[in-house]
Amino acid sequence: MKNKMFFIVAVGFAIFSCGNGGGSGSSDEISGAYTREYSFKVVNPETGSEIGMRTVRDTIFIRSAENDYEVSNNKWRLNNYDDEGWSDMTHADDRPMSTFKATFNSDEELLRAEAMPDLFFYLENGQLFKGKNRDKAYKKVK
Repeated sequence: MKNKMFFIVAVGFAIFSCGNGGGSGSSDEISGAYTREYSFKVVNPETGSEIGMRTVRDTIFIRSAENDYEVSNNKWRLNNYDDEGWSDMTHADDRPMSTFKATFNSDEELLRAEAMPDLFFYLENGQLFKGKNRDKAYKKVK
C-alpha cells in the first residue's frame, strides 16, 4: 500500500512539475492586455467654447505567435456631452495602431517591429510605454 501511495505521489509531482507554469524571466510574461485611460476637454473649433469632456480607453493586446508576438490595439471614446456611450475609434483621426508582428528583445525589455513604434516594458511594474516617451504608461490588466 505504501509503495502504491508513493508511486501516485511521485507521478503526480512529476506531472505537476513538468507543467508549463511561467518561470520568472520568461518573455511570455509580456503577453496580455495593457490599457491606458485619459480624459481631456473638447472645444468647438469654430467658437472656441468648451463642449464637454472626452474619455479615451486605449488598449494594447500582445499575444505570443510562434517565434514573435502579435500586437493589436483598440480605442474607445466616451463623451459626457452626448448619449452615444462608448464608441469605437477605428475610423477616428486618432485611430488605433494596425495589427503587427514584433520581436521581443529581453536585454532592452522592448518589442520591436519595422515601421511601428517600439514598445518598452517595465516588467516588474506591469507597465508598457509606446516609443521612448515614457510619461504615458499602459498598465497590464490581464
